[in-house]
Amino acid sequence: MIFGIPGCAPKTDIEPPVTPPLSRSILGYGVVAVGYTRIYNEPGNDGVSLGYVREKTIVTVLERRLVKEKDSQQFWVLTEGTYRGWLPESVIKLYDNEGKAQTAASQ
Repeated sequence: MIFGIPGCAPKTDIEPPVTPPLSRSILGYGVVAVGYTRIYNEPGNDGVSLGYVREKTIVTVLERRLVKEKDSQQFWVLTEGTYRGWLPESVIKLYDNEGKAQTAASQ
């Protein structure tokens, strides 16, 4: 005869919902803060230019990387928007959700 504890359910695996803060599929959203800037195929100034992104363009930020060049270092972000490519983090303003980015871009 097996006795169980009343009110206890069998253990089940808990899977968190797939949302950006938990899944880390995106890091946030960025709004281009300069007149226009080049977007590159790889982080760093040695990459190939894919085109230009204009001020107030909203991009999805997928990855952030620190690039060391000679005596300096700079953060670059992989973005998806008009182009999928790398921008220096210094040319965008980062936001944690798309609504905040849209509000910032409209001002």
